Amino acid sequence: MTRVAINDTNNFKKIMKAQKINSLTLKKKLTRSSDAHKGEFGHVLVIGGNIGFGGAGLLASRASVNCGAGLVSLATRSSHVSASLNFCPEVMVKPVDSGQALEKYLDSPSVICLGPGLGQDFWSEQMIYKSLEAAKKNNVPMLIDADGLNLLPKFIKKLPLPKKIVLTPHVGEASILLNTSKEKIKKNRVMSAKRISKKYSAVVVLKGENSIICWKDKYFICEKGNAGMATGGMGDVLSGIISSFIAQKMTLLDAACLGVELHAEAADEYSEAIGINSLTPTDVLDIIKELI
Repeated sequence: MTRVAINDTNNFKKIMKAQKINSLTLKKKLTRSSDAHKGEFGHVLVIGGNIGFGGAGLLASRASVNCGAGLVSLATRSSHVSASLNFCPEVMVKPVDSGQALEKYLDSPSVICLGPGLGQDFWSEQMIYKSLEAAKKNNVPMLIDADGLNLLPKFIKKLPLPKKIVLTPHVGEASILLNTSKEKIKKNRVMSAKRISKKYSAVVVLKGENSIICWKDKYFICEKGNAGMATGGMGDVLSGIISSFIAQKMTLLDAACLGVELHAEAADEYSEAIGINSLTPTDVLDIIKELI
Protein backbone atom coordinates (compact mmCIF):
# COMPACT_ATOMS: atom_id res chain seq x y z
CA MET A 1 0.00 0.00 0.00
CA THR A 2 1.30 3.46 -0.86
CA ARG A 3 2.56 5.45 2.12
CA VAL A 4 0.55 8.62 2.66
CA ALA A 5 2.04 11.99 3.59
CA ILE A 6 0.50 13.62 6.65
CA ASN A 7 -0.78 16.62 4.70
CA ASP A 8 -2.60 14.27 2.31
CA THR A 9 -4.55 12.39 4.99
CA ASN A 10 -7.83 13.91 3.81
CA ASN A 11 -7.15 12.54 0.34
CA PHE A 12 -6.40 8.99 1.45
CA LYS A 13 -8.81 7.37 -0.97
CA LYS A 14 -7.33 9.28 -3.88
CA ILE A 15 -3.78 8.43 -2.82
CA MET A 16 -4.72 4.76 -2.76
CA LYS A 17 -5.31 4.93 -6.51
CA ALA A 18 -1.77 6.11 -7.19
CA GLN A 19 0.39 3.82 -9.29
CA LYS A 20 3.70 2.57 -8.03
CA ILE A 21 6.96 3.33 -9.84
CA ASN A 22 8.69 0.22 -11.19
CA SER A 23 12.27 1.41 -11.54
CA LEU A 24 13.60 -2.00 -12.63
CA THR A 25 11.30 -2.04 -15.65
CA LEU A 26 12.05 1.58 -16.49
CA LYS A 27 15.83 1.10 -16.28
CA LYS A 28 15.61 -1.61 -18.95
CA LYS A 29 14.61 1.11 -21.39
CA LEU A 30 18.11 2.55 -21.03
CA THR A 31 19.81 -0.63 -22.31
CA ARG A 32 22.52 0.02 -24.93
CA SER A 33 23.66 -2.10 -27.84
CA SER A 34 27.35 -2.99 -28.13
CA ASP A 35 27.80 -0.80 -31.22
CA ALA A 36 26.05 2.26 -29.75
CA HIS A 37 27.42 5.78 -30.27
CA LYS A 38 26.87 9.07 -28.46
CA GLY A 39 24.48 10.40 -31.09
CA GLU A 40 21.90 7.81 -30.06
CA PHE A 41 21.57 9.14 -26.52
CA GLY A 42 20.55 12.70 -27.11
CA HIS A 43 21.83 16.16 -26.37
CA VAL A 44 20.75 17.98 -23.21
CA LEU A 45 21.03 21.76 -23.16
CA VAL A 46 20.89 23.18 -19.63
CA ILE A 47 20.11 26.90 -19.51
CA GLY A 48 20.75 28.60 -16.20
CA GLY A 49 23.37 29.76 -13.77
CA ASN A 50 22.77 33.48 -13.49
CA ILE A 51 25.24 35.67 -11.59
CA GLY A 52 25.37 34.41 -8.02
CA PHE A 53 23.67 31.11 -8.92
CA GLY A 54 26.32 29.44 -11.07
CA GLY A 55 26.40 26.19 -9.09
CA ALA A 56 22.85 25.25 -10.01
CA GLY A 57 23.61 25.01 -13.71
CA LEU A 58 26.77 23.04 -12.98
CA LEU A 59 24.90 20.51 -10.85
CA ALA A 60 22.13 20.00 -13.41
CA SER A 61 24.53 19.57 -16.32
CA ARG A 62 26.76 17.12 -14.46
CA ALA A 63 23.67 15.14 -13.43
CA SER A 64 22.78 14.77 -17.12
CA VAL A 65 26.29 13.53 -17.86
CA ASN A 66 26.24 11.04 -14.98
CA CYS A 67 22.89 9.63 -16.09
CA GLY A 68 24.00 8.81 -19.61
CA ALA A 69 23.09 11.61 -22.00
CA GLY A 70 25.18 11.40 -25.17
CA LEU A 71 26.03 15.09 -25.12
CA VAL A 72 25.45 17.81 -22.53
CA SER A 73 25.79 21.56 -23.03
CA LEU A 74 25.44 24.32 -20.44
CA ALA A 75 24.42 27.82 -21.51
CA THR A 76 25.39 30.05 -18.60
CA ARG A 77 26.89 33.40 -17.71
CA SER A 78 30.39 33.81 -19.13
CA SER A 79 31.81 34.25 -15.62
CA HIS A 80 30.94 30.61 -14.87
CA VAL A 81 32.72 28.97 -17.81
CA SER A 82 35.96 28.20 -15.95
CA ALA A 83 34.11 26.76 -12.97
CA SER A 84 32.10 24.48 -15.24
CA LEU A 85 35.23 23.18 -17.00
CA ASN A 86 36.80 22.38 -13.64
CA PHE A 87 33.67 20.80 -12.18
CA CYS A 88 32.78 18.62 -15.17
CA PRO A 89 34.93 18.83 -18.32
CA GLU A 90 32.51 16.53 -20.14
CA VAL A 91 30.00 19.39 -20.31
CA MET A 92 30.26 21.69 -23.33
CA VAL A 93 29.89 25.02 -21.58
CA LYS A 94 28.70 28.02 -23.60
CA PRO A 95 29.16 31.64 -22.46
CA VAL A 96 25.73 33.26 -22.89
CA ASP A 97 25.15 36.78 -21.64
CA SER A 98 22.16 37.69 -23.83
CA GLY A 99 19.20 36.16 -25.61
CA GLN A 100 20.92 36.78 -28.95
CA ALA A 101 23.96 34.80 -27.80
CA LEU A 102 21.69 31.89 -26.81
CA GLU A 103 19.95 31.62 -30.19
CA LYS A 104 22.79 29.79 -31.97
CA TYR A 105 22.68 26.95 -29.41
CA LEU A 106 18.94 26.27 -29.55
CA ASP A 107 18.76 24.24 -32.76
CA SER A 108 20.97 21.33 -31.70
CA PRO A 109 19.58 19.91 -28.40
CA SER A 110 17.11 17.05 -28.15
CA VAL A 111 15.86 18.41 -24.80
CA ILE A 112 16.10 21.80 -23.09
CA CYS A 113 16.46 22.01 -19.31
CA LEU A 114 15.62 25.56 -18.25
CA GLY A 115 15.69 27.03 -14.79
CA PRO A 116 18.54 25.88 -12.53
CA GLY A 117 19.97 29.09 -11.12
CA LEU A 118 18.05 31.17 -13.68
CA GLY A 119 17.16 34.04 -11.39
CA GLN A 120 14.52 36.65 -12.16
CA ASP A 121 16.02 39.57 -14.07
CA PHE A 122 16.28 40.77 -17.67
CA TRP A 123 18.77 38.02 -18.55
CA SER A 124 16.43 35.39 -17.10
CA GLU A 125 13.53 36.71 -19.14
CA GLN A 126 15.57 36.59 -22.33
CA MET A 127 16.55 32.98 -21.61
CA ILE A 128 12.99 31.79 -21.03
CA TYR A 129 11.56 33.70 -23.99
CA LYS A 130 14.12 32.36 -26.47
CA SER A 131 13.89 28.82 -25.03
CA LEU A 132 10.11 28.61 -25.18
CA GLU A 133 10.11 30.01 -28.68
CA ALA A 134 12.72 27.51 -29.94
CA ALA A 135 11.21 24.49 -28.18
CA LYS A 136 7.81 25.22 -29.70
CA LYS A 137 9.23 25.84 -33.16
CA ASN A 138 11.47 22.74 -33.19
CA ASN A 139 9.09 20.46 -31.24
CA VAL A 140 11.80 19.84 -28.64
CA PRO A 141 10.90 18.55 -25.15
CA MET A 142 11.50 21.04 -22.39
CA LEU A 143 11.91 20.68 -18.63
CA ILE A 144 11.30 23.82 -16.57
CA ASP A 145 12.40 24.15 -12.95
CA ALA A 146 13.16 26.76 -10.28
CA ASP A 147 12.83 30.39 -11.39
CA GLY A 148 11.74 29.19 -14.81
CA LEU A 149 8.54 28.13 -13.04
CA ASN A 150 8.24 31.45 -11.23
CA LEU A 151 8.46 33.30 -14.56
CA LEU A 152 6.33 30.89 -16.59
CA PRO A 153 2.86 32.34 -15.84
CA LYS A 154 4.04 35.67 -17.22
CA PHE A 155 5.32 34.17 -20.45
CA ILE A 156 2.44 31.87 -21.34
CA LYS A 157 0.50 35.06 -22.02
CA LYS A 158 3.04 35.90 -24.73
CA LEU A 159 4.05 32.52 -26.16
CA PRO A 160 2.40 29.11 -26.64
CA LEU A 161 4.00 26.35 -24.62
CA PRO A 162 5.89 23.48 -26.27
CA LYS A 163 3.85 20.31 -26.77
CA LYS A 164 6.27 18.25 -24.69
CA ILE A 165 6.94 19.81 -21.31
CA VAL A 166 7.87 18.72 -17.77
CA LEU A 167 7.39 21.03 -14.79
CA THR A 168 9.12 20.24 -11.48
CA PRO A 169 7.74 22.61 -8.80
CA HIS A 170 8.04 22.52 -5.05
CA VAL A 171 5.07 23.79 -3.05
CA GLY A 172 6.00 27.46 -3.38
CA GLU A 173 6.44 27.27 -7.14
CA ALA A 174 3.24 25.25 -7.46
CA SER A 175 1.34 28.03 -5.72
CA ILE A 176 2.62 30.50 -8.32
CA LEU A 177 1.70 28.21 -11.21
CA LEU A 178 -1.86 27.93 -9.87
CA ASN A 179 -2.07 31.46 -8.46
CA THR A 180 -3.13 30.13 -5.08
CA SER A 181 -1.72 29.83 -1.55
CA LYS A 182 0.92 27.38 -0.38
CA GLU A 183 -1.52 26.17 2.26
CA LYS A 184 -4.02 25.08 -0.38
CA ILE A 185 -1.30 23.20 -2.25
CA LYS A 186 -0.22 21.42 0.94
CA LYS A 187 -3.78 20.42 1.84
CA ASN A 188 -4.35 18.67 -1.46
CA ARG A 189 -1.10 17.89 -3.22
CA VAL A 190 -2.54 15.26 -5.55
CA MET A 191 -5.30 17.51 -6.82
CA SER A 192 -2.83 20.39 -7.13
CA ALA A 193 -0.47 18.30 -9.27
CA LYS A 194 -3.39 17.31 -11.50
CA ARG A 195 -4.50 20.91 -11.86
CA ILE A 196 -1.03 22.04 -12.88
CA SER A 197 -0.75 19.17 -15.36
CA LYS A 198 -4.05 20.05 -17.00
CA LYS A 199 -3.52 23.80 -16.97
CA TYR A 200 -0.11 23.59 -18.66
CA SER A 201 -0.62 20.27 -20.50
CA ALA A 202 2.55 19.03 -18.84
CA VAL A 203 4.01 16.15 -16.93
CA VAL A 204 4.35 17.47 -13.38
CA VAL A 205 6.68 16.51 -10.55
CA LEU A 206 5.35 18.03 -7.34
CA LYS A 207 8.37 17.70 -5.08
CA GLY A 208 8.35 17.05 -1.35
CA GLU A 209 7.70 14.15 0.96
CA ASN A 210 6.07 11.46 -1.21
CA SER A 211 6.80 13.35 -4.44
CA ILE A 212 3.97 13.12 -6.97
CA ILE A 213 4.54 12.53 -10.67
CA CYS A 214 1.44 13.37 -12.65
CA TRP A 215 0.16 13.43 -16.21
CA LYS A 216 -3.39 14.76 -16.12
CA ASP A 217 -5.38 12.13 -14.12
CA LYS A 218 -2.62 9.51 -14.09
CA TYR A 219 -0.19 9.81 -11.20
CA PHE A 220 2.55 8.02 -9.29
CA ILE A 221 3.90 8.56 -5.79
CA CYS A 222 7.55 8.07 -4.84
CA GLU A 223 7.85 6.36 -1.48
CA LYS A 224 11.61 6.93 -1.20
CA GLY A 225 13.63 9.92 -0.04
CA ASN A 226 14.37 11.60 3.28
CA ALA A 227 14.65 14.97 5.01
CA GLY A 228 18.34 15.22 4.15
CA MET A 229 17.25 16.16 0.62
CA ALA A 230 15.98 19.51 1.90
CA THR A 231 19.06 21.42 0.81
CA GLY A 232 19.94 23.85 -1.97
CA GLY A 233 20.83 22.27 -5.31
CA MET A 234 18.97 18.99 -4.84
CA GLY A 235 16.24 20.02 -7.27
CA ASP A 236 18.84 21.07 -9.85
CA VAL A 237 20.29 17.57 -9.79
CA LEU A 238 16.82 16.10 -10.31
CA SER A 239 16.23 18.37 -13.30
CA GLY A 240 19.43 17.16 -14.93
CA ILE A 241 18.60 13.52 -14.26
CA ILE A 242 15.13 13.69 -15.81
CA SER A 243 16.43 15.68 -18.79
CA SER A 244 19.08 13.04 -19.40
CA PHE A 245 16.47 10.28 -19.52
CA ILE A 246 14.30 12.30 -21.91
CA ALA A 247 17.34 12.77 -24.16
CA GLN A 248 17.72 8.98 -24.19
CA LYS A 249 14.27 8.70 -25.76
CA MET A 250 12.24 7.83 -22.68
CA THR A 251 8.73 9.25 -22.60
CA LEU A 252 8.34 12.33 -20.44
CA LEU A 253 6.31 10.43 -17.84
CA ASP A 254 8.72 7.49 -17.69
CA ALA A 255 11.72 9.82 -17.45
CA ALA A 256 10.11 11.78 -14.62
CA CYS A 257 9.17 8.63 -12.70
CA LEU A 258 12.59 7.02 -13.04
CA GLY A 259 14.39 10.28 -12.30
CA VAL A 260 12.45 10.95 -9.11
CA GLU A 261 12.84 7.35 -7.93
CA LEU A 262 16.61 7.09 -8.51
CA HIS A 263 17.24 10.58 -7.11
CA ALA A 264 15.47 9.60 -3.89
CA GLU A 265 17.09 6.16 -3.80
CA ALA A 266 20.57 7.69 -4.06
CA ALA A 267 19.73 10.03 -1.16
CA ASP A 268 18.50 7.09 0.92
CA GLU A 269 21.67 5.08 0.26
CA TYR A 270 23.84 7.92 1.48
CA SER A 271 21.68 8.58 4.50
CA GLU A 272 21.67 4.93 5.55
CA ALA A 273 25.45 4.82 5.37
CA ILE A 274 26.38 8.27 6.69
CA GLY A 275 23.26 10.05 8.00
CA ILE A 276 20.86 12.66 6.68
CA ASN A 277 22.42 15.86 8.05
CA SER A 278 25.49 15.86 5.79
CA LEU A 279 23.75 14.85 2.55
CA THR A 280 24.59 17.14 -0.38
CA PRO A 281 23.55 17.23 -4.06
CA THR A 282 27.10 16.23 -5.02
CA ASP A 283 26.72 13.07 -2.91
CA VAL A 284 23.64 12.18 -4.96
CA LEU A 285 25.61 12.80 -8.17
CA ASP A 286 28.28 10.35 -7.06
CA ILE A 287 25.86 7.62 -6.01
CA ILE A 288 23.37 7.75 -8.83
CA LYS A 289 25.89 6.44 -11.36
CA GLU A 290 25.82 3.14 -9.47
CA LEU A 291 22.03 2.86 -9.66
CA ILE A 292 21.50 3.08 -13.40
